[in-house]
Amino acid sequence: MTAHPATFSVEILAAVDRALGPDVVTVLDPFAGTGRIHELRERGRMTFGVEIEPEWAALSEWTETGDSRHLPFDDCSFDAVATSPAYGNRMADQYDGRDGTRRYTYRLALGRPLTDGNGGGLQWGDTYRNLHAEVWGEAVRVLRPGGRLVLNISDHIRKGEIAPVSRWHVAELEGLGLAEISREIVYTRRMRNGANRDERVDGERVIGFKKGGPT
Repeated sequence: MTAHPATFSVEILAAVDRALGPDVVTVLDPFAGTGRIHELRERGRMTFGVEIEPEWAALSEWTETGDSRHLPFDDCSFDAVATSPAYGNRMADQYDGRDGTRRYTYRLALGRPLTDGNGGGLQWGDTYRNLHAEVWGEAVRVLRPGGRLVLNISDHIRKGEIAPVSRWHVAELEGLGLAEISREIVYTRRMRNGANRDERVDGERVIGFKKGGPT
């Protein structure tokens, strides 16, 4: 099976389910990876995924290969969008494993260079923000009025300081008309590799938003 370095943990998936609430049925993950979101089908959700890497998309019958900057769905198609974008950290390094040092990256897990447009290949910066802004625009487009968007995101340490990744994503989604309605910090095991391996942020965030308009 093709590996993936950043799937939902059991704890994160449970937090996502809580943030979705009891009335959500159709759920889209536009960064579906290996399709862990589809485990929510066991909890009565009807999940769909889009994933840019065909090897990862092929691991689930409910995920299709595609670029989430151009989602193949009509406006207002889903009750919810739930996803975990790449964090813009060192997992985006284009390291191929040849020098023998210990790293954990998207490229290494896939075993080849990432497809153009994969956010997992982008470090925190303007290019990362521009790509995710496009995806969020599409995610809000396909979300029905009154629908939920659940974001699993984490900050990281860069040059000894916290990169404001979570804050940027929240501001971007609020700028698209979503309102934050819930937030939960989940304390998960962190990576212990790289230049900042001894400095950690306090945990991952699962943040729920609601789209305005009549339900």
